[in-house]
Amino acid sequence: MVPRIIISARLRSALKACVGGCFIFVGANIYFGSERFYEQFVMPTLRWIDPETVHRLSIQMAKYGLVPRMKSVDDPILHSTVWNRQFKNPIGLAAGFDKNGEAIDGLIKFGFGFIEIVKNYFLYLGTITPKAQPGNEKPRVFRLTEDRAIINRYGFNNDGYETVRARLIEYRQLLQLH
Repeated sequence: MVPRIIISARLRSALKACVGGCFIFVGANIYFGSERFYEQFVMPTLRWIDPETVHRLSIQMAKYGLVPRMKSVDDPILHSTVWNRQFKNPIGLAAGFDKNGEAIDGLIKFGFGFIEIVKNYFLYLGTITPKAQPGNEKPRVFRLTEDRAIINRYGFNNDGYETVRARLIEYRQLLQLH
C-alpha cells in the first residue's frame, strides 16, 4: 500500500496559486510571442531533450502558432525580386527543416523572406520521395554544443509526395482566402 501524503489546505492553496501563475505566465508569453521568454526559458529547457524530439516539437509548435512573432517590419531596402517573385527580405529557411510542409504559416511568423520545403526542379522543399519513408535509423541528429551546430543525418524521412502536395495545395487555398 502506498502511503498517502497529507498536504495542509494552506499548502494546497499555495501550490494551486503557483501552478496557476506559471500557466498564466507561460500562456501570456506564448500569446504575445515574447522572444525573451523563448530565449531565456524555452531554449535552455529544450537543450535537455533529445535533438530529434526537439526538432519534431518545434515543427508542432510552429504548426499551431506557438512561436515568437517577428515584431519589426523589414526595411524596404531588403525587399528582393528573383525570377519575378517578390520577397520581403533575402533571408530564408533552408530545405529540410519542415520538409513535410506542416508548419509553413508558423515559420513565416519568424520573419523569413521565404521557406524551402522540398528541393526539386520546381519547388524548394527538402527531399520528398514518391512514397512515405522513415529515413535513417536513430540516433540521426547530433548537437555540437561548443560549435553551436547540429549534424543532421535524417536521410529521406518524409510523408511522401502526395501527402506533402496536398498540404501545399491546402496552404495556397488558405492564402487565396485571406
